[in-house]
Amino acid sequence: MTTFKEIRGNLIKSTSTDPANPQEGQIWYNSTSQVLKGEEILGAWSSAPSLNTARFTSGGTGKTQNAVLVAGGLGASPTNTPPFPILSATEEWDGASWTTSPGSLNTARRNITLFGTQTSAIGAGGGAPSYTNASESYDGSTWTNTPSLNTTRSLLSGAGGTNTSGLVFGGFLPPTTAATEEWNGSTWTTSPGSLNTARFNLGGVGVQTAALGFGGSDPAQSTHTESYDGSTWTTLSAMPTGTGEQGVGGTQTSAIGAGGYTTVYSAGSYSWDGTSWSDIANLATARAGLKGGGSNNTNAIVAGGQTGAAAVADSEEFNYTPVTRTFTTS
Repeated sequence: MTTFKEIRGNLIKSTSTDPANPQEGQIWYNSTSQVLKGEEILGAWSSAPSLNTARFTSGGTGKTQNAVLVAGGLGASPTNTPPFPILSATEEWDGASWTTSPGSLNTARRNITLFGTQTSAIGAGGGAPSYTNASESYDGSTWTNTPSLNTTRSLLSGAGGTNTSGLVFGGFLPPTTAATEEWNGSTWTTSPGSLNTARFNLGGVGVQTAALGFGGSDPAQSTHTESYDGSTWTTLSAMPTGTGEQGVGGTQTSAIGAGGYTTVYSAGSYSWDGTSWSDIANLATARAGLKGGGSNNTNAIVAGGQTGAAAVADSEEFNYTPVTRTFTTS
């Protein structure tokens, strides 16, 4: 019979007290209580304060769970039926509440993409209501018009570290595009590397030289995952379920995708570890067109979206919590 040492490479330690800071997967025998214990890390979504303005198909970005930016999108209508107002309003999340910024987008639009940080971001493309190539830079209080994208598109995605370095990819012209463009702080340049699978409404995280694009529609909901190294897109392991319009956060090697649209509005969420995707806890509210941010696959926040025809303002945070388990016979 295989032993624990053969599996893990070490023996189970016997100790009179539980370890002060056990690691995920660690197992020990508590000689005082005479029980075998182990450490498990559980991830869960919890409710957070709502956006000031309910919206969907907005843009969102943030490199940490406590500093996220959303802008634009479609707002609620009195009857939850079209036409929905196209928004220019911007909101900032500080880890405790959403605050409406004094700086609104110069061009109100839906299906815009944002990349960067809460105080240094780029917003590009979208529908206003027609397709646009407009690009704007945010400095933490004000949006300033910048040179336009080379390819007019809506429903695109982006990744980047600041408002001086990033990229956009995919989207809808029409038709669907695989084109990638890089931003250097003053100019958009079309990259020789296009997505291997053209699609729109895909998730995007990372920075200009290490980005991840996943899911989307082409036109059916897509499971494709691709990484970008600054010049070339490479196809990686597929998502468990084809999903577009997700809320996302993280990096090229550690990301979360939450909610979105499969064939219905989804509450499902997925974790990326750099190699493969796995299912994690569901959102409380199934929705698509939500936005958010986060630093990796252990923490994120998503906000807004739509459930049917209704725009929502709900926010939810994802966190991992360590839990010590006691092993029993069965």
